[in-house]
Amino acid sequence: MTDISKRLEQTLRSAIQKNPILPIKVEDGILVGDAKIVSEDHIKHIWLRNRLVYKEVSLNTVAIKLANMLAKNQSVIKADAIYAADQEYGRWFIDSQLLRAQYQSAVKNKDHDRADMLWARYCESKNRTISAKKKAEQLATI
Repeated sequence: MTDISKRLEQTLRSAIQKNPILPIKVEDGILVGDAKIVSEDHIKHIWLRNRLVYKEVSLNTVAIKLANMLAKNQSVIKADAIYAADQEYGRWFIDSQLLRAQYQSAVKNKDHDRADMLWARYCESKNRTISAKKKAEQLATI
């Protein structure tokens, strides 16, 4: 009988991990099980039972995945890896936006040498942003 119980438990655990909890729109955010995603401009904060767990999440797919993982009490180590990938994306995204603004300012001021240097840095930052986004989304879909 214990062998049957173990199989049933493994099947249920597998089904819970594969089937996401669907997000529900509520007045002050998005509810995913016990977890709540609260948006503040373009970033999101994830709360679990009135306790802030993850702040400044950039990508929607990552926020929903983290909220699902919290609601299902899944591996904190994997959730932290997904969160770290999202934070890396956020840093590169902000960096690329700042470099683009500085580039545009240099072009406006006709400082062509500075503009060329900033454009090269912007292109590198943009490529790293794209790479970080792919990594974060890939981790979130596994």
